[in-house]
Amino acid sequence: MSEEKNVVILLRQPPHGTLYPVEGLRMSVAVSADFDPITVVINDAVFAFIKDVDKTMYSMHIEFLKNIGLDIFIDKKALDERGLTKSDLIDLVEVKEHHEILSMIAESTVTIPF
Repeated sequence: MSEEKNVVILLRQPPHGTLYPVEGLRMSVAVSADFDPITVVINDAVFAFIKDVDKTMYSMHIEFLKNIGLDIFIDKKALDERGLTKSDLIDLVEVKEHHEILSMIAESTVTIPF
């Protein structure tokens, strides 16, 4: 009998100058075929979810995850450090306190950083 895996996809890099957020969201979609991944957003990756950022390359991934009932969690501490609030973000994400984000990561069986 196989062990149930708790998979966290950890987005850390900014959307500008990298493809890390795009690839991380693609990984969340791919992993969702076998698991219910938890997508966690920290550091400069929060900029990928601002309302006015061009999300052409990954908006379909965000919508897919939401449509199958998987949430994207944003670290409130990362928002605070960058002078952002929940109202700056798209509606399809959920803001969690820093200690909750740390718990999600600590309790994961597998963490895949981007």
